[in-house]
Amino acid sequence: MISPRLTVVHVVASLDVGGLERVVIDLVTHADRQRTTPCVVCLDRPGAWAPRLTAIGIPVDCVPGSRRSIPARIVGLARLLRGLGADIVHLHNVKSHLHGALAARLAGVPVVVSTKHGRNYPTTPLARLTNRLACAICSDLIGVSTDCAAIWRDVEAARPGKVSVVVNGIDPAAFPCSPRSGSPARAVSVARLSAVKDPLTLLRATRRVIDVEPGFHLDLVGDGPLRAEVEAEIARLGLAGSVRMHGALDDVRPVLTAAGFFVLSSQSEGVSMTLLEAMATGLPVVATHVGGTPEVVVNGTTGVLVPPSRPDALADAMLWMMRHPDARTRMGLAGRRRVEERFTIRRTVEAYERIYRRALQAHRRRPGAAEPSALRGAS
Repeated sequence: MISPRLTVVHVVASLDVGGLERVVIDLVTHADRQRTTPCVVCLDRPGAWAPRLTAIGIPVDCVPGSRRSIPARIVGLARLLRGLGADIVHLHNVKSHLHGALAARLAGVPVVVSTKHGRNYPTTPLARLTNRLACAICSDLIGVSTDCAAIWRDVEAARPGKVSVVVNGIDPAAFPCSPRSGSPARAVSVARLSAVKDPLTLLRATRRVIDVEPGFHLDLVGDGPLRAEVEAEIARLGLAGSVRMHGALDDVRPVLTAAGFFVLSSQSEGVSMTLLEAMATGLPVVATHVGGTPEVVVNGTTGVLVPPSRPDALADAMLWMMRHPDARTRMGLAGRRRVEERFTIRRTVEAYERIYRRALQAHRRRPGAAEPSALRGAS
């Protein structure tokens, strides 16, 4: 029996700029091409990052009828999955989970897995009912943190035996570690300007820091729906000379290496990719104690964790970080080691590929199960 290549289709809403989308791009670009053929299907639109994949020969398709009714989208996706010869469909977050599981069942795809990237779950009665059906279709329900996995079990009532954790990862080699190179009076935050990332709390904390340390500067990297509110708050707080908005950057490494520490003020998180990148660079972290962040940042070892929505607590931690250079260096190096040991893209890809293979083996043991397309005719 030869070792077949499996067609793995990732289904997302789009490939717009964001953490989930970055995870999908990393999964397909680092996939073992001797064992899998990766593809991406977008439910709504290709998005700004789609050309990154098409440029290296990874197909990105958009569902026909995606702007019509939900049934039309599901049927269109099912046809596309059949055309791609999908052996495995990998769904990402609620929208893809609800539509993609049903489409995969219609298309006769042998294995369907679904990853939850944050504390997201359906809220309407119809969506909850559809979600239970989607969970029944999936062989594996994955959280990027134990916190996300708990949502599958405790909120969505998924069968515990289906639920597991696969943490996000990055390529540490792409982020040279230089823990003493940045200015202690400069912090950086890389996050989408959205309510869940809570940039307004970060600005209010920054105002408190500058009242004590007037030379402090903050770099804000990212864009999003709260951009106008962020700009207004910067003006209201008199921070125009101390906060620089960079917008979305393709390469955040120069901004990371210029800073003395990293700040993340989120209300909720899965496992932040930008947090991993900062730690790989050797930056200590000040972050809110939410979601999967405590699974990444060890309080007192790789950074300092504070409650969310507390500008005073965030400001105190930022001031502490500025004033303790030896601790900054120690925490930065510890953070780099933690990423290298636990949060590499190679570990993440291998974990998912184990799940794919195990699920396919279980599928083949079922009486009357059809062979995956990759195995038909193998000899």
